[in-house]
Amino acid sequence: MELVDLPPMFFDLRQVFTDNSGMPSDVLILSLGNVMPPPVPPPTLETSTQPVNVYQLLVAMLLMPLASSLAVASWTLYALLAKQPLYVLVPLSSGVLLAWPAWFIARRGDTCRLMQWLLLGLALALGGFGVASRPWEFLLVGAGLGLGGAVVTTGIAHAKGWMPDRWVLLLVALCLALSAGVGFSLRMTPLVVQAYGWRAAPLSLLIPLFMIMLLLWLFVESPE
Repeated sequence: MELVDLPPMFFDLRQVFTDNSGMPSDVLILSLGNVMPPPVPPPTLETSTQPVNVYQLLVAMLLMPLASSLAVASWTLYALLAKQPLYVLVPLSSGVLLAWPAWFIARRGDTCRLMQWLLLGLALALGGFGVASRPWEFLLVGAGLGLGGAVVTTGIAHAKGWMPDRWVLLLVALCLALSAGVGFSLRMTPLVVQAYGWRAAPLSLLIPLFMIMLLLWLFVESPE
């Protein structure tokens, strides 16, 4: 049987399906523009495209607490070797006074470069501590060791730049750094004093201090 021999249909599709020009179409093709409504684009979720620098985050969580622990270790060393108890208040007082300016400078400037300069000043204070012999020299050294307060606040500002809104983690790292600095100085100072004398104790902190300065210069970047 051929197609021409088929019986006529009860209704004519040519009168139902027409194209845009109004002319009848012999082919059953549905025009989406005539039948379907205009497509609606799917909703999009706005996500942050800024990647997290995991490497710099790990470095910030390692080197900055180490620098803070050395600053606290220098304070503990000064308190252990102080000839008078009132000398202990000198680095603490100067540290509080220097912490606030360092915080504002670190929030608006290069935290790595600021940290390097602060560690260099702390190294000079430790070197002066090893050669001091007069009371006014010990007071001057104590005031110089107050740069440790600026080191701690700069480290907090640097770590906060890489991981904002994570104050709990910052506080935990800060407490661990302070505890490590005090424990390191309490453990190391009697051994060095017994073996080489008290003047070698502040000089022994210069080695890890310069190592951290070198690592900061090589591997650490300031947050944007």
